[in-house]
Amino acid sequence: MTLSVTISKPLLSLAIHRVQGAITERNLAHVGLKTESDHLYVTAADRMIAVFSKFPADIRGQGTVFLPAKILSDVVRELPDGNISLETVGQQLRISAGEHNEFMIKIPLVDEAIWRDPPSFNSSNTADLPAAKLVYMIEQVQFCVSHDSPRNYGTVGYLHRPAKGGGIRLVGSDGFRLSYCELDFPLPDEFLANGVCLSKKALGEILRLGSEGFDRIRLSISQDQSTLMVEVPDYQVFVRLSAVKYPKYAGVIPDNKNQKILVSRAQLQHVTKRVLLAADKSRALQLSFSDSSLTLSSRTMGSSESKETVRLEEYFGPKCDMVVNGKFLVEIFSTTPSDKVTLQFKDAEDPIVVVPREELADCKSKHILVPIRETRAQ
Repeated sequence: MTLSVTISKPLLSLAIHRVQGAITERNLAHVGLKTESDHLYVTAADRMIAVFSKFPADIRGQGTVFLPAKILSDVVRELPDGNISLETVGQQLRISAGEHNEFMIKIPLVDEAIWRDPPSFNSSNTADLPAAKLVYMIEQVQFCVSHDSPRNYGTVGYLHRPAKGGGIRLVGSDGFRLSYCELDFPLPDEFLANGVCLSKKALGEILRLGSEGFDRIRLSISQDQSTLMVEVPDYQVFVRLSAVKYPKYAGVIPDNKNQKILVSRAQLQHVTKRVLLAADKSRALQLSFSDSSLTLSSRTMGSSESKETVRLEEYFGPKCDMVVNGKFLVEIFSTTPSDKVTLQFKDAEDPIVVVPREELADCKSKHILVPIRETRAQ
């Protein structure tokens, strides 16, 4: 059968955007197109991610084709506005665009690829979550998750229920810092009875899906705990869950009885960036708390040094000097949208906790930094 379809440029662009996370090896990957009834189905998959979506289109011929992902993505990005015509001609797909089809390109088809329909999930391990709040949770944590952390748990975010009958929490940590965000939201009893670990790539795919403005996102976990399905109308992402065993992390979270200081997030972010201009690769930043002030300082051995003092209206505690990774602090300030944050600490040896004052309703996050033990900034 011959595939023949006309679809608008915005919809075709959206289709290619959705599958980008599954075509990371662009020179080897391919994208599947399938026409059925009055819809165009688009899919791509790699070893970790599979994406399926469908779009309304003018279908004149039924068929299934696979195309090299790189050239298809490059072509779609440069197409002019308006309707796009896709039609198989022999072993090629002809793409025509322009008011009078002035532009035309032919792309060779990928042989021997087989269309696989989305797997069916017969699982009670399912919940519908508010999309904006799920996106917010991931944004508050993903910077703590790395593709190449030396600690295996540092490569994943841990999604779980911190208390039976309560909401859900996403945690990320690389051993030097820990961030979590939890959502107080009623969930089915069967959902997430066991926590799951999500790679940075998987978190990015949920963000991609959540960025489209849907009201709710459905999460479903397969019975064998190997796959997460993320779903909105006409758009599904299947994610292979990580086998990493996440450590018990609650013991590193300081209690709420520590010293608390309310500061301007934006001001401290700008000051930190300026002072770090004199830091070396360690990004060591000294925080010196004294009566009604905080002095931030950094230096490079035998060379540059910088410091700046910020007035603190609510600190009347003892003098305390601690050194943290300033880059980590900037990432926290850049992530939270809150105008004010609270700094909580006990002394120079214990972690410092950053807590946003304003967050989305029903969301609560914390960011914990472990001090650098060898003080180099003065």
